[in-house]
Amino acid sequence: MNNPRWIIIHETVSDFGDVATVRRWHLERGFKNIGYHKLCLNGHLTAHDIYDRELDGVIKQGRADDENGAHCRGFNTRSIGFALVGELDKQPPTVAQWLAMVDACARLCERYKIPTERILGHRETQSGKAEGKTCPGLKVDMVQLRAEVAA
Repeated sequence: MNNPRWIIIHETVSDFGDVATVRRWHLERGFKNIGYHKLCLNGHLTAHDIYDRELDGVIKQGRADDENGAHCRGFNTRSIGFALVGELDKQPPTVAQWLAMVDACARLCERYKIPTERILGHRETQSGKAEGKTCPGLKVDMVQLRAEVAA
């Protein structure tokens, strides 16, 4: 059973996606379910979709929060895995995604009594560093995210 004490931020490394799509990708990799607890959409559900403003920044539930994640070695039994749809080494999250992520992280910190310094990008974790991760993308400023959540 997951006991959230951290929030680990990820990216899907895809220009599109929703929970069903990411779940399918993760099942194809041998996971039992989608690895993340939360998925923040960017307005593109498929590679051929036209941008849908109403879906940009919408957060969908992946795994249940109390279920162990499959997103970051060393943290899967003690964190919420939060992923942004996008290739965030190439472009930053949308404004709607950023605002939704800040709000969601603030709510998760409050709900689970997680200090803001325990919001980490996958690249900031020991396993992420060992694996050479840039996730959640070099265009995501984790210091700024923590500051905005704290505010």
